[in-house]
Amino acid sequence: MADSALGNLGSDLAFSVSFGIGRELLDAAREAQLSEDELIASVLILSIVFTAMPRTFRLTTRELRARGWLGKQAPSLTAAESGLVSFAALLVDIARRIAISLSVQLLAANVRAKQPNRAVRIVSLLSVAVFFLFLEASSSIGLKVHKAA
Repeated sequence: MADSALGNLGSDLAFSVSFGIGRELLDAAREAQLSEDELIASVLILSIVFTAMPRTFRLTTRELRARGWLGKQAPSLTAAESGLVSFAALLVDIARRIAISLSVQLLAANVRAKQPNRAVRIVSLLSVAVFFLFLEASSSIGLKVHKAA
C-alpha cells in the first residue's frame, strides 16, 4: 500500500514538475543556441538511461557477486538498507517519469512551433501520443513474459 501511495505521489510530482523543467530547458537551449531537435534527443537519451538503470544495476550487482568481486550475498537487507534502496529506486523512477514527460512536452512544443496548419498539428500531436503509448506498452512485454515463466 505504501509503495502504491509513493508511486502515485511520484506520478503527480513528475507531471507537475516537468512543465516547469520543460520551460526552463527550452529557455536554456535558446540561450545556448541549441536546437530543439538536439534538446529533444538529449532528453530522450536521458529517459532511456533512467529506464535502463534499475535492471542494469541488478544485473551488474548479480554478475559482480557471482565473480566474487562484490562479496557474498547478504541473507536479507536491514530495514535501513531496504529503505535506502527503496528511496533510491523511487528517485530513479521519478527521474524516468519526468524525462518521459519532458520528451512528450518538448516534442509537442516542437510540433506546434514547426507546423503552420492546425489539422497537421493535431494529427502530429496525436501521433506523438500514440507513439509514447506504444513505447510504454511494448516496454513491459518482456517483463510480463518473464513473470509468467
